[in-house]
Amino acid sequence: MTSTRLDFLALAALAAVVVLVAATACDGSDDETTAAQGAATTTQFGTPAVPRDTSAAPANDPVPAAIESGARTLLADELDVDARDLRLESSEGVGWSDTSLGCPQEGMGYAQVITPGYRLIFDVGGTSHTVHTNSDGSHMVICEDGR
Repeated sequence: MTSTRLDFLALAALAAVVVLVAATACDGSDDETTAAQGAATTTQFGTPAVPRDTSAAPANDPVPAAIESGARTLLADELDVDARDLRLESSEGVGWSDTSLGCPQEGMGYAQVITPGYRLIFDVGGTSHTVHTNSDGSHMVICEDGR
């Protein structure tokens, strides 16, 4: 092969690499989006990592009605009272430090990830009871120590 042909092939290969790098860098996603999706991540041992919900529970927004209703029903069933007897004292968005939602049970293991959710405090007969949830209400726990 001639020197000119080799120079052309080297230049073409370099151009292809530059185009691929640019396309990868400009694929429309950003680091936060990619991290939030977490779908293709793996641990160092090759097992799939659990996708993380990195969004925070809205601190100043009211708790969604469906989540409040679910927490009310859970607590009413546990206390064996009518759900209408529960009065919501307060509610707030919380970023729990792990998947125990702030109420770890002895002997259980929990993923150490920030878990957005809510803390709801109900009053029934002058006694306060606390329910902790994740952000979509699919996991709720009664946390009687008032945390």
